This record gives sequence, structure tokens and C-alpha cells, in this order.
Amino acid sequence: MYRLTKHKELLGTVSIIIATLCWGFSGCSGQYLLHDLALPTPVVLCIRQISAGIILILLDLIFRKKDSKAHPHPSIWQSMEDTMTLVFFAIFGICLTQFTFFMSIYYSDSGTATVLQYLSTIIILIVTCIRTRTLPKKTEAAAIIAAVAGTFIISTGGRPGNLAISGYALFFGLICAFSYSTYTLIPGKIVRTYGAKYIVGRGMLISGIFFSIFVRPWTYSIDITPQVILGFCGLILIGTAAGSTFYHFGASLLPPVKAGTLANFDPVSSVILTALLLGTRFTAADLIGFFFIIGAVFLLNIYQVKKA
Repeated sequence: MYRLTKHKELLGTVSIIIATLCWGFSGCSGQYLLHDLALPTPVVLCIRQISAGIILILLDLIFRKKDSKAHPHPSIWQSMEDTMTLVFFAIFGICLTQFTFFMSIYYSDSGTATVLQYLSTIIILIVTCIRTRTLPKKTEAAAIIAAVAGTFIISTGGRPGNLAISGYALFFGLICAFSYSTYTLIPGKIVRTYGAKYIVGRGMLISGIFFSIFVRPWTYSIDITPQVILGFCGLILIGTAAGSTFYHFGASLLPPVKAGTLANFDPVSSVILTALLLGTRFTAADLIGFFFIIGAVFLLNIYQVKKA
């Protein structure tokens, strides 16, 4: 029994780490499409959202079919309140998060955009403290200070009065962190009712259709080359299909808190893969800033694990 438990724990840990590598590779693919192939950001986003939404819905249907007889699943369209929550989540959670994330990649790189996105963990902590009218504990305060310091170092290169990265990259990265907080907080009730893949898949499809109405991607002329196909395969198949499958498989074998903590390897993998695969060079200040922000996220998660 002990060996079986250890085996499941190891398998779950490896699966989630592979999932974070898939997510990091997805960011690299996005950077490749935007920087190297010079594809329009709105078009890449529309194709990604709609394709990823369809894939997640299909994966959800496949997994649900296996246990539908034992555990019948409700349909979200039968509840007007839940449907409105899903639409709100799709537009102000998924659509806004993905748009600002891809714009941050466009003006900087995948590693920087992903690290800035993970400031959302600190934002959620601050919002929680405000809502509960409580001061952050010592560990939480240390995480907030580290995250602010990391953001300052990345944006200034450690030199006050100097902007080391594009102002647009910093702007979209911070907006992405705030919108990702919304992405995390909004769908709690409906995710518990219908499941993560069910909600995220449909949310992505709705956000892709909503965004396409304004962008009209069919009006753009794009040459479908092997490089373009390869980039979208990395962005959609590896980043969404493989990443989601590995994560949910690993999460089914591990306690939720540990699964969530391991998922925070995403910015680490993104920074490493961006440097290895795309040759992006990070300065010493960048790496120190990344260390502060990623360290703050891990510190906060470890504290929450102990608290739980």
C-alpha cells in the first residue's frame, strides 16, 4: 500500500511537471509566431482560443463519457445564472487575460510575460486581505515585498528612473496579472459544479468567437507554411491538449494543494525554454527579478500548504 501511494505521488508529480513544460513550450510557440514569423497578434489569439476551446470540449466529452453512467453531469445551459457567469468569465477572465498575455509576449518575451502573469497570486492575496479586513501575516507580507521588488528590478534593471523593458510589455504584463486574478476568482462555483475542462473549454470557445467579431481574422492574409503549422501545433496541441491532459491526470493523483504548488513551475519552465529554444538573452537583473517573483509565489504556496 505504501509503495502504491509513493508510486502514485511520483507519477502525479512528474505529470504536472511535464504539464508545466508543455505550458512553457506553448509560450515559446507564441513568441515564435509573433516575433520570428511576424504573425498579427489578434489573429494568433483568435485561432488559439477557438482551437483550444474545441480541443478542451472534446477532451471533456471523452473523459465524461467514461463515468457518465455512474455520475450524471448537469448542463450549464440549463441555468441562466451559471450561463451568465460563464459568459462573464469568458470575456473578462479568459479573453482579457489571453489578449494581455500575448501582447506582453509581443513587446517582450514569453518568459517575462509568464513571470509577470504570476503576480496574480500576490494580487489575490491582497484582495483577500482587503475583503476580510485582515493584515497579511509575516510570510505573506514577505511574499508581497519580494514580488514588488522583483517587478521593480525587472522593469528598471535595478536602476531607479530607468525603464529596462518596454513600457507596453510592463503595462500589458501587469494588466494580465490583474485579469488572471479575475480568471482565477470568478469561476469557482461553476468549476466545482461542472468541472474545470468543461468550463475552461467552453469559456475559451466563447472568448475566441467574441474576439473574432471585433478582429475579423478572416480578413487577414496569412501564408500557411510548415513553420506556421508547427508554431500553432506547439501553441495549441502541446500547450493546451497535452498540458491540460498531463495536469488533470497528475492532479487526480495528488492532493489539490500540492498539485497547485507544482503548477507554479510554469514560469520557471517558460524562462528556461525561452532561453534554450529561442535564444532569448536575459540580463542578471531579469534573472534576479524572476527569482524574487517566482520565489514569492512558491513561498506563499508553501505557507498555505502548512496553514492548511
